[in-house]
Amino acid sequence: MFQSQGTRVCWLIGIAVSESILCCGDRLGAADKPLTIEQARVCVTGADRNRPDAYPGIGDFIGWPGGIDRMPNGDLLLTHSAGYWHSSFAQPRQIEPKLRKRWLAEGWPLDFAAPTGGRTMACRSTDGGKSWSKPFTILDHRLDDGAHAVMTLRNGTTVCFVGVQASWYGYSQAPKGFQKDIDGLNTKQFVIRSTDSGKTWSKPIGLKSPGDFYERAHGGRPVELSDGSILWATYYQVRGEKFLYGAIRRSTDDGKTWPVISRIIRPNNSIDEPAIAELKDGRIVLLTRPDGAIFHSNDKGLTWKDSGSRIVSKGKLKAPQLIVLADGTLVAIATWNNLRVWISRDGGLTWTKDIPLDTSSYGYPGSYFLDEDKSILVPYCSSGRAPNRVYLVRIRVNAKRDGITLLPMVR
Repeated sequence: MFQSQGTRVCWLIGIAVSESILCCGDRLGAADKPLTIEQARVCVTGADRNRPDAYPGIGDFIGWPGGIDRMPNGDLLLTHSAGYWHSSFAQPRQIEPKLRKRWLAEGWPLDFAAPTGGRTMACRSTDGGKSWSKPFTILDHRLDDGAHAVMTLRNGTTVCFVGVQASWYGYSQAPKGFQKDIDGLNTKQFVIRSTDSGKTWSKPIGLKSPGDFYERAHGGRPVELSDGSILWATYYQVRGEKFLYGAIRRSTDDGKTWPVISRIIRPNNSIDEPAIAELKDGRIVLLTRPDGAIFHSNDKGLTWKDSGSRIVSKGKLKAPQLIVLADGTLVAIATWNNLRVWISRDGGLTWTKDIPLDTSSYGYPGSYFLDEDKSILVPYCSSGRAPNRVYLVRIRVNAKRDGITLLPMVR
């Protein structure tokens, strides 16, 4: 246990110690022993480790990793959010009365003093991810904001995607007094850009939502195509509609503008927290919550076809990431009860059984970084509630493409 700062409650950190070894496939040296996840992962920041400096509104929810990427100067930058809870609504806030009662019973600190809610922060590493700087703010919108994916383009510009959450919830439209916030939406997407390895950032660029209720993303890494254009997948809700729809945005000006080029609508299910990647044959593949459905596009994201493939047969698959290796192997990393990996050799039509990555953590991974040594850096969080931590793990897919190896956090 540790004493929380900014609240009066002492919480148990949501981490269960596991003795299972999550390493298979690659041969290690005779004197080496496979790493456990507790040995392999690094705590980048959290409520009790490398905590951000105090600011009005900070609590113990240091989490929701947006993503990680290498900066032009060689540093690693990991973006994340910091606030007081799962959603850190700014003040004044208004939650629908019945929902407010239920959330309070579940432990939500809905009266927490937070003038601007949570904020978008980042940590920097100069030694390949082994040690990390203290978190620093890269955006503090007047409403609750948090990082999604981060990506450095070929020209050296770094783009970071940020979701801004309105200070109301549980209503079909913005209540009186909130209609002018972020176009009357419940959540709106913004982009910030950096040309100096993430040291300074542009003013946030607001994106017009394809829906009239909200547009969200989680952390699916964008795709930079050979022509320099960038594809980014989001999801949105139309007021009164049961299911969520997917949107593909495309930028041709280094991340300054992001028009929607296509919308993906499923007749009987949602496109939720979509992740995309480019296959070796030029097709774009999409993986979506809640059922792990796989879609393909043959025209750079303009039209999409459901492949019929599903990664999971029951339960909810959350916050997926998609990575394409040099040989075309497709790797999915997502939360399915906890953090797990799946591998496909045929563009997502068939998959391995789920491979445990960190069964002691909630997961909800942010955008990954595929390093030159073929290892994958994956940021994720320990819990979905306070107190929270942001972890980072380095993995490699084995030669047989049916398992993973946990690697130490060194280059």
